[in-house]
Amino acid sequence: MKGYSMGFDIGTLSSKAVLVDLQGNVVARYQHEHGIEVAKPGYQEESMQLWWQEFREAAGQFLSVVSSSEEILTIGVTGLIPALCPVDSRGEPVHQAILHTDTRAVEEVALCNQVLPSPVSHGHLLPKLLWYQKHEPQAYSKTWKVFVPHGFIAYHLTGVPAIDYDAACMVGGVFDEETLSWKNEVLEEFGLSPELLPEPSPAVRVLGTVSSTAAAETGLSTKTKVIAGVGDTFASMLGGGAYNEAHLMLYLGTSATVIYAEKSPREYTAVPHYGPGRGHFVGRILSFGESISHLREAFRYDDWGEMDRLMNQIEPGAEGLWYFPHYKLQTANSFFGPDSEFMLGYRGRHSRFHMYRAMLEGIAFNARYNISTLSLPIRQINVFGGGANSPEVCGLIADVLGSELSINPKSSTALGIAFLALYGSGEIGEYSVLTDVWFGNNRVISPNPENARIYDELYHTHRVMYEHLMDWDKALAGQKEGNP
Repeated sequence: MKGYSMGFDIGTLSSKAVLVDLQGNVVARYQHEHGIEVAKPGYQEESMQLWWQEFREAAGQFLSVVSSSEEILTIGVTGLIPALCPVDSRGEPVHQAILHTDTRAVEEVALCNQVLPSPVSHGHLLPKLLWYQKHEPQAYSKTWKVFVPHGFIAYHLTGVPAIDYDAACMVGGVFDEETLSWKNEVLEEFGLSPELLPEPSPAVRVLGTVSSTAAAETGLSTKTKVIAGVGDTFASMLGGGAYNEAHLMLYLGTSATVIYAEKSPREYTAVPHYGPGRGHFVGRILSFGESISHLREAFRYDDWGEMDRLMNQIEPGAEGLWYFPHYKLQTANSFFGPDSEFMLGYRGRHSRFHMYRAMLEGIAFNARYNISTLSLPIRQINVFGGGANSPEVCGLIADVLGSELSINPKSSTALGIAFLALYGSGEIGEYSVLTDVWFGNNRVISPNPENARIYDELYHTHRVMYEHLMDWDKALAGQKEGNP
């Protein structure tokens, strides 16, 4: 009997899935776009029922290409974290998922930072949970568990509530990485029951097999194993990002995420994934697809191929047009707002293609700055995500970084979680299968030497301008607050 693994990835703007064999060959793909619901400024929510519906669609599509449902040996689920996903005692949603990018919990972030020794931001789950407790008391009173997105799907498949160590760390100040357990006294200090949060588990833990209820809904076999799963950053590392020692990942999705593997991820699949000797977030998370999609929509223009081709005909530096992207983890005390972006030097000769090139250059300059703060050796830079599908985009980034980029066309976050399911369940016994077989045929893009020389000069100017821009922003924010 043939064997396959299903990897399912809940993204901010779409759900994606792959069906792969044990040699890493992708035999089927699924993707379904969905939107963010913005009821008020700062609010960002999505439907958990929609995610489950998309999972069922993906499973149905994959079952149509296998001989038997039992050929799907394992399932791994990953996704955006740490979104708040509250459910009742039947596992049904009692509120929309509040996304990691939601910034409504301003007072709660401030409260957490008064109480906790380590800083907490809008990117953590705890402030959202405190906001939910205060502002949605009826829904909160019905809440049995608070999942993260992949934990919600894994629960629907197995009936076992769990949260992986990576996601537990991102709740914010309430998970003890030494004992791998909740800090119940801290939760109770905030008036939260420790029972709200699922049991912390290794990402590779097999929660069980598909339940009879889930099998009836999806057509999957009750023999298929399901792991606890993990957030999309670690799945991205395994899916082509930083899957070996001294690899650096540049993920070009909705965000531009830079992650470094100090040691091989093989050594920390079953423990918290980030810290000394493990994975490192390099600098701050930048906007990528979100920003360039906004530019395209502003011009009511949807021909990506022409945008890439005509952008590529413009000389490095976009004829004096400069772009400064926003950081996903900027604080809220910016005068212009935490998601502000800046375009400087706009002139009459500049077209939308100049703006597009300047935007890509600005994102690449900031990625270069992030990488420059890393004092560890980089053996290979791997690029993937939607932006990696464009040779022009990858070529520009290689020029700005002055480094070779390694690309594999099958790289994906869904592929990474599909491998982790096989590896965690024992269906694949050696981690080296990922490095030697699954990613044994990467393509390399080298920088253009002349462009790299030009970008060396432009990069230093960009940094000076950025620092002045941030000083200006802080000064204006001080005036806004009534400070001299």
